Amino acid sequence: MSGAHNTSYFYTARMPRGGAGLPTRNSDNMNLIQPNSTLHPVMVISLDGTPLSLLKKRSRLPESIWPQILSNGTIREIRSSRPEMSSVAWASYLTGKNPGEHGVFGFVEAQLSPRPRLIYPKGSDLLAPTILRRVHEAGGTVVSINVPMTEPPPPVRGVVIGGFLGVDLTGNVHPPELEDQLRRDGYIVDVEPSLAYENRDRFLDALNSTLDARLRAARRFATEVPWDYFHLHIMETDRLYHFFWDEQKFEDRFNELLSHCEQTVLEFAELAEQRGAALVLLSDHGFTRCKRIVFINALLEKIGLLHYAGSNPSFETIHPDSTAYALAPGRVFMRVKAGPDRENARDKLAEILRDIRDPLTGEKPFVSVDLREDLYHGPHVNRAADLILLPKAGYDIKADFGADKVFETPSVLVGAHTYNDAFFFATGGNVSSWQDGEMDIAEAGNEVMRLLGLAV
Repeated sequence: MSGAHNTSYFYTARMPRGGAGLPTRNSDNMNLIQPNSTLHPVMVISLDGTPLSLLKKRSRLPESIWPQILSNGTIREIRSSRPEMSSVAWASYLTGKNPGEHGVFGFVEAQLSPRPRLIYPKGSDLLAPTILRRVHEAGGTVVSINVPMTEPPPPVRGVVIGGFLGVDLTGNVHPPELEDQLRRDGYIVDVEPSLAYENRDRFLDALNSTLDARLRAARRFATEVPWDYFHLHIMETDRLYHFFWDEQKFEDRFNELLSHCEQTVLEFAELAEQRGAALVLLSDHGFTRCKRIVFINALLEKIGLLHYAGSNPSFETIHPDSTAYALAPGRVFMRVKAGPDRENARDKLAEILRDIRDPLTGEKPFVSVDLREDLYHGPHVNRAADLILLPKAGYDIKADFGADKVFETPSVLVGAHTYNDAFFFATGGNVSSWQDGEMDIAEAGNEVMRLLGLAV
């Protein structure tokens, strides 16, 4: 490659290494440029939302890639973050910290002044250093593609294309000169979920084409940038599971896209081996069939704790006399002033939520209702919700303002996250010392830092 789109040029020209010249290709190793830091190279491929149980099931299929890959390392079940959602989970992975330390508790947060409104935390809102920053500060080079909570991309040595919650390439690429080339190649950050409600076949087509464009970029940067830390995030699995989990009508297309993702894993696993890099595969939460949706704000409204001013229910129109409100996916905030009255109101509400039952199934939809101080530690705990709900497998908690029912059976969004059943696989490291379910997504991030040779 030449001219403005040579990523080696961007890397050295924009982030020089103490006078080092342009890296040169090693023709004996698939033309991979060799890095010159003291870090141990690590390649991470993440499959958003992929359950360990699904991976084991697919390992038994004829011609499965998984026995070949997994025989070279150690795999463990890990736990997600609380709440069990991508933005919080990947923030925890990137920092190796819990939300009380990194400061991100959901994909939406409340801002009360100068006026009430909802805001969407980005990677720049993280209050703890990330793997990307730490690799850069250690003299290493990063390639990070589509990882949630890396938008806007930090100005590190290497290439970063931000992921969820980013919606567009504009301002979401580092170095920015790569943006036009990616756009011309059809790269998009994420498929618009509303398409799944309009035409599910077209949505699947879009997932495949989006993954294809992402892989073209990943192959290019994997072979042109002298990376120490390479992370390719596949978000298409999460989208697939949300809309097609256990949908018999789409079983063939479900398996086709999963096979596409698995062949990607195999391709990059071979590249990692040729590069001499440790390989890490992981997911941030599990998935299961969603049998019921719980609208938590409708529940709070029904029991008289949430009121709206006017006829247009929204966060902005919550009445001052309200006792509590919720933000997705299951975070309840008390509006009572700090003190004994607030604690009493919180504890009473917690008991109500623990006793709620689904009138259709008779089941309790929440496995636990936890206080923030029991889940989190660190300097930012007081920014968290007062109560954090953990749904029972098969229940999905929504926080729509103005929902007209508490429970609903889903028709399109048929997959739900689970706190358990995520996975972590690595070649090398101390993963074998962990028991299934003992490691969480934050500790997975720390394990990657150890593999890189960074202090934890």
